[in-house]
Amino acid sequence: MSEMPGQLSLAFDSSDAVNEAEVRTDDGILEEPEIQTVVTRLKAKTKGKREADLAGIETIVEPAITIPEEQLTELFPRGYHQLPYEVYKDLEYQPAMFVVHEHHIAVYAGNGDTGVVRADRPDRLLKNSILTTSLAAGIFEEKYVNHSPYNRIEASFKCKDANIARQNMAGWMITIYDRYLRPLGREFHKELLKSKLIHCDETPFKMPDNGRGPNSKEYMWVYHTCERYDSPPIFIYDYQQTRKAENPRNFLDRYKGILMTDGYQVYHTLAEERPDELKVAGCWAHAKHKFTEIVKSVGAKTSNGIIADKANRRISAIYHVDNMYKESSLEERLDNRKNSVKPLVDEYFAWLKTLQGSPEIDQSSKTAKAINYSINQEPYLRLFLTNAIIPLDNNDAERSIRTFCVGKKNWQIIDSKQGAEASAMLYSIAETAKANGLKPYEYFQYILLGSDAAASG
Repeated sequence: MSEMPGQLSLAFDSSDAVNEAEVRTDDGILEEPEIQTVVTRLKAKTKGKREADLAGIETIVEPAITIPEEQLTELFPRGYHQLPYEVYKDLEYQPAMFVVHEHHIAVYAGNGDTGVVRADRPDRLLKNSILTTSLAAGIFEEKYVNHSPYNRIEASFKCKDANIARQNMAGWMITIYDRYLRPLGREFHKELLKSKLIHCDETPFKMPDNGRGPNSKEYMWVYHTCERYDSPPIFIYDYQQTRKAENPRNFLDRYKGILMTDGYQVYHTLAEERPDELKVAGCWAHAKHKFTEIVKSVGAKTSNGIIADKANRRISAIYHVDNMYKESSLEERLDNRKNSVKPLVDEYFAWLKTLQGSPEIDQSSKTAKAINYSINQEPYLRLFLTNAIIPLDNNDAERSIRTFCVGKKNWQIIDSKQGAEASAMLYSIAETAKANGLKPYEYFQYILLGSDAAASG
């Protein structure tokens, strides 16, 4: 088991089980071997790996290195013929650099005060600004892909003799969002709502000038889908001032499908409001994590056999048996869930209900709370048994919101509502580009160069 903030990501060796009969015991807990043998093997060198690593980089074929004809004649007095070239590659790094382009626009004046005419200027991204699409894309990549705060970008640019104030960078990004990117956000939203399943999550951040006090929180929500749900990978970050149900309610107003979420009640409220259109699938990693925290606090050596440890093992069995068919067809995966996974889920909840309210368990303890959490989430945790596309957990969304959290730790705060809205869209572009195998810098330039608004200056 490997851990990530707020979640557990589980991995199992398929040799541990072949079918349900071999992984289940009477109490639904996986049996562990007394002695674990670890065999270390040297990883075979992957053929063609270097070519694959360099495949996306422009290749410059240098002039061939040859031996002068006179020297060849001396070496081979009876003549010679040339064999195929020996070929090797190396990789050069060219640091980023700035180039100032000075444009000269011809101006003509008619004799006798008949007027002045100027040649047409090239289209510009922002009027009376030094900003170009390449500079905008560079700032975008540093801030929203590499998670660098503006003060660090400013210092980096200054080392390359470009003095650009962080305030200017922030203003440019907000203006670009407001002028060019809003229509793209609407298209992202429209496509995301076509998906059969959407992952949802949210995280707080600080905004000093929100007018609601220094300790109040703003929220960044994330919604995303992927190709597994008959949709291109789309990530949308949505800034809202609160964590209330009205936010996902408005965002998902026309959506009909499945929401993959944690146990936050607002999602359940939406499902209750539209039971025929919206279903909520619960996250087994959240349920497991509550027991894992207890095991960690007790210690691995002393936790064996306690309720939290047994719950962990039962959920591990559910993951393991389900993952055996992870790469199978939807029909095979659903059949496995009905015949092999469902009995494990049934046993898990039946066992928990025998413990709930037990006088032997302190009802204020973490163990009691973990038991109650799983039982309260039972309808949502069971939904994956009815549909093969539903994953067992919401770890995909956790990883998505983690991208925003990485940036949040670097820049600490967002200064304004406009900045938060712009950041949400720019993060959406960055993550969607990466998920579709695109280069964020080039994709961002492509968006700006292809914009009708940009063409009009």
